[in-house]
Amino acid sequence: MNRSQICAFFYLAVFVAGCSLPGARKQAISHFVLETPPPASAPALPAHSARPVLLLHDAEPGGFAESLRLIYSRIPGTQAHYQYAYWHEAPRKRLQILLRQQLLASGLYAGVVPLGAGVSGEYQLNFRLLDFFHDATQTPGMARVKLDVELVERGSARLIAQQVFVGQAPLSSQTAAAAAAALGQASGQTFDAVVTWLVRVQPFPMEAVQAR
Repeated sequence: MNRSQICAFFYLAVFVAGCSLPGARKQAISHFVLETPPPASAPALPAHSARPVLLLHDAEPGGFAESLRLIYSRIPGTQAHYQYAYWHEAPRKRLQILLRQQLLASGLYAGVVPLGAGVSGEYQLNFRLLDFFHDATQTPGMARVKLDVELVERGSARLIAQQVFVGQAPLSSQTAAAAAAALGQASGQTFDAVVTWLVRVQPFPMEAVQAR
């Protein structure tokens, strides 16, 4: 090994050792739990003696809905991952849990049960997660959530109604933490809109309307 090769080897060894020194600064990886705000004031519900049971279908998988990494977009039509920011669980799974909780709290149904749990129900709610990302085309940006929702009558397999719901919330700062919080706010908006829509399209006995 000649002198130049020895020098090159020495500098490479020093560089590698320096990169692995304890205490070297690294950005911490953050894991966020998606949370939504409390539901809006409860809507007026039809008075009825027997509330139906609703089966909630899993959100259809695919694309970013399966990713644990937070998504942002700086150029319309393109998306990228935050490098050090992750969800605690996949958005579509967390959204199903949160939507189920809000539907139960609405009082519309005697039960809201995941499809496949072995429970019979009169109606089924299907939803697809179309958008769930931090729109960073402007600073600090907006959280954008879009759901495609279907209400189906189980006995006849009849589609009762279908609608796309859009929620958006501004970020307080251009950070992953602010994006996670704003996505929770935007998700809550869509859930409130879904409940209001279900009150309108859900078949109920023709009785007087009472406020909860």
